[in-house]
Amino acid sequence: MIKALLKKQFLELFSVFFRGKNGKRVAGGKAALYIVLYTLLILTVLGYSTMFAIGLGATYFVNPDTAWAYFGMGAIAAVTIAIVGSVFMTYNSLYLAKDNEFLLSLPIQSWKLLFVRLFGVWFAGFAWESLVLLPFFVVFYAMAPGLVTALGVVFQILLWIGLSFVILFMTAILGWLIAKVATHLGRYKTLVIILLFLAGFAGYMFLISQLEGGIMALFNDPEAISEGLGGFMPAYAFGKACLGSPLHGIIFFIISVALFALVYWVLTITFNKILMNNNKGKAITSNKRQDKQKSVNSTLIKREFKHYLSNAMYILNSSLGYIFLPIIGVLALVNHDAIQVAIQTMAADSAGDGVSPDAIEAMIKALLPIAIFLAVGFLAGTSVVTAPSVSLEGKKISVLQAFPIHMKQVLWSKIEFHCLIALPFVIPSVIMVGIGLGLEILDLIIVTILSAIMVFFFGVFGLACNLKYPMLNWTNENVALKQSMSVLFCMLVGVLAPIAFALLYFFVFINFLMPSIYLLIIAVLFGLVSWLILRWLNTKGAEKFQYLS
Repeated sequence: MIKALLKKQFLELFSVFFRGKNGKRVAGGKAALYIVLYTLLILTVLGYSTMFAIGLGATYFVNPDTAWAYFGMGAIAAVTIAIVGSVFMTYNSLYLAKDNEFLLSLPIQSWKLLFVRLFGVWFAGFAWESLVLLPFFVVFYAMAPGLVTALGVVFQILLWIGLSFVILFMTAILGWLIAKVATHLGRYKTLVIILLFLAGFAGYMFLISQLEGGIMALFNDPEAISEGLGGFMPAYAFGKACLGSPLHGIIFFIISVALFALVYWVLTITFNKILMNNNKGKAITSNKRQDKQKSVNSTLIKREFKHYLSNAMYILNSSLGYIFLPIIGVLALVNHDAIQVAIQTMAADSAGDGVSPDAIEAMIKALLPIAIFLAVGFLAGTSVVTAPSVSLEGKKISVLQAFPIHMKQVLWSKIEFHCLIALPFVIPSVIMVGIGLGLEILDLIIVTILSAIMVFFFGVFGLACNLKYPMLNWTNENVALKQSMSVLFCMLVGVLAPIAFALLYFFVFINFLMPSIYLLIIAVLFGLVSWLILRWLNTKGAEKFQYLS
């Protein structure tokens, strides 16, 4: 039974590569595209880990007394990356998997299901950890062969596994806390998760802003860093064990195994309880009033709103750019004078060879609408509410298909919902940014119109892509949100299309067209393409939606 459950768990984990809608094998091109993208991600993490390891090795291998800090910092980096990469998978696969209750209803002991779920989480954390630790080991063998010992190699392998248990302990506890809190938040669960995510994002940006100084300290004063890190016993024990200290290695490995046993024991007690409470709802009570009859369109839009607000990851995956747009707009307004001074300074520094600062300043201001177009295109393309909306219907799509309404009404409600979410953020923000940058009124109007058209374009484009590549047989909604081909296409178009149009202007049309005229042409082009896609959605698209299963 465990073998079958493990096979199912890994099929779910790697389903994006080989299983499409209706459980059938995906086309080779689609699978190859996903494999290429994930390979690029893996190579990126490996590349950064290798460069970090080489930099630390050149600094800390000089003195054998500080060499342990090299592995200590490698362990900290591995734990951080692994937790960030797998903590939400822990929450989703342990407690939000759609088939949890079904599996528990079968004659399967709950400890087996828990073991298999934890094994999937462990594997994900182990994979992320390995992307960081393996380059550290390879760089160590290449740069410091004199420090390599047989006992050190043995403990590097043992602690490589042992550290994965520590990661599993931390991610399982964090996922358990998230699930435990989520079961008591009720209607405020989505809001709390979003606020926690934004707080974490703000903290991350703060750390990034301090990163340069921290990295310089790592390389400029290794003795002080190693002395300070020595007070953190887990990192110290890991580093000393990797250099061949048996006492530190044995203690670290025993503690890591004990942590795994502890978290497994805790979860065996709470696993069923949280699963049973996870979908607990409140009783429906009558308020003794008669609801007003609503139109079909308003009912469908209200349905989209309820689904949207019920899933924090839906909001964050499809609307994060819109959340930050007002912040950018306010910052542009507040820093209006500073922006103008920066433009004037840039113009003065670039002047010369018969070109006056005023002419350069005018040219910079004329190109600012192109810069706004790039930013809005990127945010609109990476924040498309409609891109996963068909997939999110899942098995409930048959309910919509059974309604006595035309399916183009359903599709139009999804587009309208996308615009209702995006436009209230985009339009005021673009106006604030335009005022902050000092755009002329005509340029500001054109950029605002273009931004609205782009929002509508990505709404219809995302819906058409999702109809083309739906993913209905998911066990968790986040699979449809994160692994959908339509989401990927929208992101690619959102990133590449504005860049392509900007480069086309700079290399071809800059001497022939004013930026405002060029943006008007782009607006007409996006509007025309949107109209063509909308025609398809109203006819063949609606027919395709009617028979999706």
